[in-house]
This record gives sequence, C-alpha cells and structure tokens, in this order.
Amino acid sequence: MREQLKIASENDYIRIQQFLQKAGISTAGVEEHIHQFVIMENEEGELLATVGFEKEGVDGILRSLVVSPSLMQSDILLLFKSIVQLAQKHGVKQLYLLTNKASSLHFFQMMNFQQTSYSALPELLKEHSYLKKLPNPQDVYVMFYAAS
Repeated sequence: MREQLKIASENDYIRIQQFLQKAGISTAGVEEHIHQFVIMENEEGELLATVGFEKEGVDGILRSLVVSPSLMQSDILLLFKSIVQLAQKHGVKQLYLLTNKASSLHFFQMMNFQQTSYSALPELLKEHSYLKKLPNPQDVYVMFYAAS
C-alpha cells in the first residue's frame, strides 16, 4: 500500500469532518482552517491520518491529530514533518501541542517537541476557544517546537 500526503482543500472537508467525528474529535474550526491541514490517504483515497494547526500571531497550536492504527511510525513522522513545514510557510515561529497522554510524550520528543508548562503558553493561545473548553488545562502536557 502506498500512502500519499497532501495539504487539505475545500474538497476534503467532508471526509475530514467524518474522519474526526468517527474518532470523537471536534470539527469546530476545521472548515475555516482547511488549508492548514495535512492529510494522508491510501491509493483508493481513503483517509488514514489528519493533523492541522491554527495560528495566533506567530504561534500555532496543533489540532485534530487522528491516525489510523494501520499506519507505521515512519508514516506518522512524515505527517509531522509536513505539518511543521506547512506551519513554517504560514509564518509560525513556535508550534505547540497539548496532550493528556503521558505515553505520547516520548514520540513527540522524537519529533523535536520539547515539554513546557501550561503557564508558558503565549496568552493568545490561552485565549483560543479550544483551550478555554478544557476543564483542567493545567492537567495536560504542553509541548512546543521552535519552527524557525
């Protein structure tokens, strides 16, 4: 099987929406930021992975990371490299991610993300609607990547 990466377009929105909903991930804001999403699909056009970011000033926050269990780690690494490059093209200097899974920290560290604290997040990101919905934001792991 050969996977293909691409920047999402308006034509991909419905597929991404369904893919995220199936994984129980919010689709709020996806349509407005569709060009800030990278998707991976197989030869038949079936969606295998998606990740996006939203930009606030020169900072960005990763969102909507959903990966099919059939993907290999090397595929996921390519997905991450692609989203980092896309964020850089959009002028993002620091790219942040939040996770509630301690087990994923090592993987993100392999992708050159460094752990930081919630209090170190830029104020514009703390005001992001996604973060405002977190019941206990101090309970999540925050990591960042210096994109430039």
